[in-house]
Amino acid sequence: MRRIAAVALLLALAACSGGEAEQDAAPEPGFAVPQGLTLSEPGTEKKLGESLAVAYPSADDEAGTALALGVTTVTKAPRKHLALYRVPAGMDPYYVRVMVANRGPAVASFPAGPPWWLHVAGDVLVPPTAAPAGFTRCEAPRVGKTLPAAGSVKGCLLFFVPRGTAVESVDFQPGGVTTAVRWRR
Repeated sequence: MRRIAAVALLLALAACSGGEAEQDAAPEPGFAVPQGLTLSEPGTEKKLGESLAVAYPSADDEAGTALALGVTTVTKAPRKHLALYRVPAGMDPYYVRVMVANRGPAVASFPAGPPWWLHVAGDVLVPPTAAPAGFTRCEAPRVGKTLPAAGSVKGCLLFFVPRGTAVESVDFQPGGVTTAVRWRR
């Protein structure tokens, strides 16, 4: 009788612990993730040259979509590239080459442009600067207010960083800081 009670207790405990593990699992996105694609969690860090996929604008958005993102290079721009343009005093220009692909199922909406940031020393986020007209060395990805499913773009973002400040990462941050994924240098 004691043996049966012990087995029943062990089975009950196993059932309870299995339920807790399911509660701790990441919630399923509110939209259909394309087959074969795994979404990265906010806070994911990659190396330059690696790509990842994220839910955009968020995983719980039923009208959301999956974006594949990549950052290939972060380079300090030679000042001679910008000799014909005005670089703000005390700033160094950086080129960041990025890729964005909408894997679907929905259109991705970017009312203010894709949310790319340069994360520099001192926990400061620097937004990209619009490149001057006719500047061909660093042409921004041609993303309008929307990117259709199956659409993709790549290009270069121009950032001005205070001279002597270390660049720590390139961040894609669709919401608050807790939504960021980043590429470390």
